[in-house]
Amino acid sequence: MGEGPSLGLRHLHHETELAHRLFEGDHHQEAVRKAAERYVNRVAELADHPDAQDRQGKGLIERVFSETSPILTLNSHETLDEWTLLDRDAHNGYRFLGVGLALAIRNATTHADEYPLTETEALEWLAFISAMHRRLDGAQQFVPTPETEPDEDK
Repeated sequence: MGEGPSLGLRHLHHETELAHRLFEGDHHQEAVRKAAERYVNRVAELADHPDAQDRQGKGLIERVFSETSPILTLNSHETLDEWTLLDRDAHNGYRFLGVGLALAIRNATTHADEYPLTETEALEWLAFISAMHRRLDGAQQFVPTPETEPDEDK
């Protein structure tokens, strides 16, 4: 069986570039932490919404990609009524992946003194984070309808 294409730093999303330098300097934990941190920060920047301000990590991702009143959407439909089951599943899936990225990657690499990662493990995490950035490239502000406005009492 022949070898397929190999994945390298040059293939990763440009939002992970700071992590590339750290990775090349054998700072694998810090490279993954910075890439994950950049993803969460980019979600906040793209959301640019008062209801996303002062939220971080899990809470930010959950609010921005809410199932019932999203701030950002990863599909092109203008209302939730237009979403197919596939649209809703994909939206929720990326929300859950983003929450996982914030909790299992960003928080773990930030709050652990030592979070040993091999070069391969770090590259795999960077590739995952790169893929998440690529999905954000297509994110759009969601224009709420009266039915999708967040309930102030919640």
